[in-house]
Amino acid sequence: MVSYADWEDDMGDQRHELGRKFFEHQDRQAGPLGAELVTADYQAHLGGNPPMDRAGHDAFGKAFYAGFPDLRHEVTDVFAEGDKVAVRFMLQGTHTGTLFGMIPPTGKRVTVWANVLMHLEGGKVKRLYGTFDEAGMLRQLGVIPG
Repeated sequence: MVSYADWEDDMGDQRHELGRKFFEHQDRQAGPLGAELVTADYQAHLGGNPPMDRAGHDAFGKAFYAGFPDLRHEVTDVFAEGDKVAVRFMLQGTHTGTLFGMIPPTGKRVTVWANVLMHLEGGKVKRLYGTFDEAGMLRQLGVIPG
């Protein structure tokens, strides 16, 4: 078994790169996660949603990108310590499609901040805990009052 000290020496900046690559990959694929990024037993906890496996997270991502086809994650900060990576990013996109099958297109552009904590195993993401300003996004879309 590899100790965390050895792993940190071996991984170096790869943890930071993984934090960025995770979201770059999502933007290129419009949601789905690559097997090279997540473990077989990957689990995501996004906001108040029930925990999702990789297939569930892929479906969530596809539904989000359906509402915002030009959605992009602009990673601003990545911090890594031991087997954890924290990422702060800004989501930006134009609401030109139906969001989650419920919210018709508004044509409005949104900017929303988000934070993610990733737990790594073997150089891949095993657990992801994410929060983003859902209420702020809905206000920007005009779905809820400002």
